[in-house]
Amino acid sequence: MKVPATVLPYRWTTFLCILAGVYAAAVMTYIFIETRSTEGATDFHQFWYAGQFMIQGRDPYEAFFAGEQPALPIAYWDGVVLERYPVAQPYLEITPSNTPAMLLLLSPLATLSWANAKLAFLCINILLMLLTAILIVRRIPFADVKLAPIDELFIFLIYIDLSATRIAVENGQTTLLVFLLMLVAVLHAERDWRISGLALGLALSKYSLSLPIFLFLLLKKKFRILLFAVGVQLLGILGIAAITGTSPLTIVLENIQLFVRLFDQPGIHLSRWFEGVSNNVLVSMLPVLMMTLAVFIPMYFWFRARPNLSNMQDVIDFHLLTILFLWTMLVAYHRLYDTLILIVFVVLIYKGLSMPSLWSLSGGQRRILLGSVAILPFILIVPARLVDRFLPGFYGAVGDLIITIFLLLMLGLSMFLLGRIMRNTDASTH
Repeated sequence: MKVPATVLPYRWTTFLCILAGVYAAAVMTYIFIETRSTEGATDFHQFWYAGQFMIQGRDPYEAFFAGEQPALPIAYWDGVVLERYPVAQPYLEITPSNTPAMLLLLSPLATLSWANAKLAFLCINILLMLLTAILIVRRIPFADVKLAPIDELFIFLIYIDLSATRIAVENGQTTLLVFLLMLVAVLHAERDWRISGLALGLALSKYSLSLPIFLFLLLKKKFRILLFAVGVQLLGILGIAAITGTSPLTIVLENIQLFVRLFDQPGIHLSRWFEGVSNNVLVSMLPVLMMTLAVFIPMYFWFRARPNLSNMQDVIDFHLLTILFLWTMLVAYHRLYDTLILIVFVVLIYKGLSMPSLWSLSGGQRRILLGSVAILPFILIVPARLVDRFLPGFYGAVGDLIITIFLLLMLGLSMFLLGRIMRNTDASTH
């Protein structure tokens, strides 16, 4: 079997793998140390704390809004007995920001004391990181196109080294879990609608991240999967209602209230940078609307004019998914840790460049693409706090703005590449 050629010269890829591997070892060490610290796993804490209420048959959303605490004493499975307040750890997140299905899924970890629960979730997140890396490199994007092993290793190390991946694991975010569920939903969409629907249903617990998969399957007219997914979310609502005795309607209203509270949070989404332009919400959302039209109008005409693309459907589907991922990052509330899904853009460029006839690019255009997959990972890997020491004020708004600009550039580039395929396909049929 012929080994695929590397996208970059082999010696350069090997050198970069060594650097990325050394940094990955440092990242994993840092994650373990930070998770064990008093401020570690701050975002996972909200699920662990919500679980304390559910175990006692109380509505965690109602308890959050009322500022209530779990009843004492609490006896954990690992032998720890908590007999005095506070149950919540100081300075850690307590807002139950995901939907009931996710709270129910993670509630078993609430039976462990905090120190052991966060270490257990750390192990789960590391496993999820490995699984998502394997799926995104080998299974999801036009799987019949194989990269050279050294290229696969390089992409895998980039994924580990991303600041977003590190923050997601260190903070105990559910991003990796939702990302895995999103990939499973896509992988099984043509194989088993029940598995796909279940995976998407659970992923919708973080709807700001899983929205592109919902839209993708909607465009593919997978209505049975979508209905099943919505049903999973409804079961989550009914599950918490049954456990706590709260009305399902009340739980829905509590989640809407949380959505409104989180909507205007700072992040990398586009509308954040137009909040000061006008007090009118519609005016500040105008750039988002314009960008949405700029994405979906061209795609509408591309796909309407070229209905028969079965011979390249998997390639086009991954371009479409990448565009939807980037678009969602810009239009919905997101923080830096959610950008770990941008590894799909790196994989798209690598796999596309390994197929010289796919985009029919000139030598200069190929160099621009190679530059993009060199600069982008570097920007997303270098810790913002480290840069802030040399460029005061970078950490926070400036760093977020730079990420937003890069998202716009990646979205434009992805649209350009999909357009090249469509034009090439159209020319070949005439």
